Amino acid sequence: MGMFDYLKCDYKLPIDGVENEVWQTKSTPAQFLDNYEIRRVGTLWHEEYDIEDRSDPNATGLMRFKGSLTKVNKRWVYEEKFTGEIVFYTIKDNKFINVSAYFHNGTLKELHVLNNE
Repeated sequence: MGMFDYLKCDYKLPIDGVENEVWQTKSTPAQFLDNYEIRRVGTLWHEEYDIEDRSDPNATGLMRFKGSLTKVNKRWVYEEKFTGEIVFYTIKDNKFINVSAYFHNGTLKELHVLNNE
């Protein structure tokens, strides 16, 4: 299983009961468990950050890696240059929901529910 990013959609979707869902996507550039948001006005935002090594140099085994990729200095950045499709998905009440959103210069232009089964 590959990596993915998280997406929060505050934009009104044509599906009932998904207002507070945190979606997953493999369509974003980061693919490193990053956070994205589609804001109410239809703009795309990405949580950028710096990486610090906060691991314990005295730890052994797998614990030596804990904290080695700590995200610091988090900040939200408008993705004004992003043009393309983002497909995002979740499972709600045992139903797989798949949504396609097309952006031009970071602004939502089209949104389609691909399936809601």
